[in-house]
Amino acid sequence: MKTLVFIALAAIGVQAGSRAADAPMRQDRDTVVKAVDNRFQDLFPDYPVEILGVTQMVYIKGYGAVLSGELNLAPGSNITPFHPTISKQDVERTRTKKAERIPALREAMQQLLISSAKSLTNVPDNEEVVLGVSLFYWHWEDRAGLPDQIVMHAPKKMLLAASKAPIPGLKVDEF
Repeated sequence: MKTLVFIALAAIGVQAGSRAADAPMRQDRDTVVKAVDNRFQDLFPDYPVEILGVTQMVYIKGYGAVLSGELNLAPGSNITPFHPTISKQDVERTRTKKAERIPALREAMQQLLISSAKSLTNVPDNEEVVLGVSLFYWHWEDRAGLPDQIVMHAPKKMLLAASKAPIPGLKVDEF
């Protein structure tokens, strides 16, 4: 019985210790997630994007910080009781708007990687900072030539050293 109590107390102590050690990473995560969501919200003030959920961050020890979110770059055209069908003009307008916004999204993501690297003080400099954005599409949309995801990543030390010039080691993948 004493052994069982000792094991239970030891487990509680280890768990409490790990929670205390995770507190700085949690503060970093909260700061970065809020900054990413705010930047996406302000990206196109005249016709805002729709953020689906909130940005998530996972820290993988030995690899780095992975941020992910989902955006609808051109919300507005969908089927409702007041708009029961989607016209060809709606499809083309939505596709054009999304295609026009992709370059600005890429630029914002690059700047977010740099600012996130500065804020993630508890991520070692030799680890990666990753930002992935999944793009939302309705079933009726013309997705030809538009990516489903944009993923960018680079080592934190490279991001910290980056200026306004393109980041030489930045990896961009579109799926």
